[in-house]
Amino acid sequence: MRPVTFDHPWPALERAASVWPDAEALVFSHQQARRTFRHYRDEALALAGALSARGLKAGDHIALLAENRVEWAVVQMACAAMGAVFVPLNTHYRKDDLAYALKQSDSRALICSTKYRSNPYLENVTAIRGELPLLDHVFTLEDDYPRLVAGRHGFTPATTEPSSVASLLYTSGTTGFPKGALLSHRAMMMDARGAAARLGLEAGDRWTSIIPLFHCAGCILNLLGSLQKGAAYVGVPSFDPENMFRIIEAERCTFLSGVPTSYLAMLDHPARKNHDLSSLKAGSCGGADCNPDVLKRCAEEFPMPGLAQVYGQTEGATLFACPSSHDPLRWETAGEPLPGYELRIANPETLEPCGPGEIGEIQARGSMVMEGYYRNPEATAETIIDGGWLRTGDLGYLRDDGRLVIAGGRLRDMIIRGGENIYPAEIENVLQEHDAVAQVAVFGVPDEYYGEIVAAAVKPIGTVTTAVLQALCAARIAKFKVPAVVFRVENFPLTPSGKIRKVELRQWAKENRMERLP
Repeated sequence: MRPVTFDHPWPALERAASVWPDAEALVFSHQQARRTFRHYRDEALALAGALSARGLKAGDHIALLAENRVEWAVVQMACAAMGAVFVPLNTHYRKDDLAYALKQSDSRALICSTKYRSNPYLENVTAIRGELPLLDHVFTLEDDYPRLVAGRHGFTPATTEPSSVASLLYTSGTTGFPKGALLSHRAMMMDARGAAARLGLEAGDRWTSIIPLFHCAGCILNLLGSLQKGAAYVGVPSFDPENMFRIIEAERCTFLSGVPTSYLAMLDHPARKNHDLSSLKAGSCGGADCNPDVLKRCAEEFPMPGLAQVYGQTEGATLFACPSSHDPLRWETAGEPLPGYELRIANPETLEPCGPGEIGEIQARGSMVMEGYYRNPEATAETIIDGGWLRTGDLGYLRDDGRLVIAGGRLRDMIIRGGENIYPAEIENVLQEHDAVAQVAVFGVPDEYYGEIVAAAVKPIGTVTTAVLQALCAARIAKFKVPAVVFRVENFPLTPSGKIRKVELRQWAKENRMERLP
């Protein structure tokens, strides 16, 4: 029998509440909060009714600033029921970032935690409120939310076209101000459904993730993927290896999503052997610096046999490519394009297509590509080019069998040494093989003669010298690619989704803020 599919999340939640009414849909054990699919639907409906009663309507932009918590998912679904545009905000935003995002997004309402860790959200919003003439409402999750969902307003969900904009998701903003990608209901649902199917997610599975919910992998892949398959989403407030071990063991999680830095931290953590992780079946690892050997070790040692490398970005509604959980090449490649997507590799300068095995810019086309950047037609025109191809800014190549290989990292991270193009990922993979290297990032630093030279920052877990690492590279790759300088770091600067910020590493090198490895 053909599986039931939805291009809008609200009918999917209605069906889940009917088919699996008493099955857990949301689990946030740090809050001691659990919601069945029926309670999930009812709470979202109550919140949608309360917001509608306060004058908010279809098409309005409603922002959310909160850490991972059970109300987060309910707010997302209430916006879908109303036909409002959901605007999730980065939990690291402070006054300037917050003022920019709320103003640029034209948000009419903000739902927020009062504070999170050292970040006083409500205090910050109050301080900038005068700069936000369109912001009519600010509701706190601690004080206002319980009263909002306690009411009954007889709300009827709006009839919203699948092609209409569902969310405005801001990019990481690693350079300059972030851009707001506009994603349709259909794009988000198709992407989550295709990826969940490839990974083998089923009803009754329990999917946990280290990724913040404001990130596309959190609110699309994890939440909407779980919803469509009848699986539970098991939320964590933030990433900590030991806490992840405890949650996986206590909640018997079957799926795990993370990034290379999180998998490395868990793999090398001494407490891992004290926990039973045998419930894990499969999961995803996204990030241009995925090391196949690390993924293979995680799959074997956690164990987590179906762990797969995946590839995507916000502008593509999360994933472009994903292998099946039993693909023998699921660690070395990011698999084939998801249903509805085409991938091609193009020369980043001429935009001419590259042949199989030739490294170039990864470009994607399909119905899950964003509608564009909100109120930024120039950036949209630069990113979505003739023929509807989305320029990802990432480097890779396609094999003869159509599988995607991420090779080279970000286009802007490419090092040009005396006219030679150098891809950091190739060097990182070699350095990562040394037993004393826990983590590594390769980047370019200015040089008067060559323009740029290769630098590496390593986090060691044993004794190692620059000369040893240079010799390791010299035996494997061309001499001009061997790092001229190696820095030692205790911790890397990371984006909220756990990716290394190479822009910041370059700045640290420029300001002599890193110690050189002997």
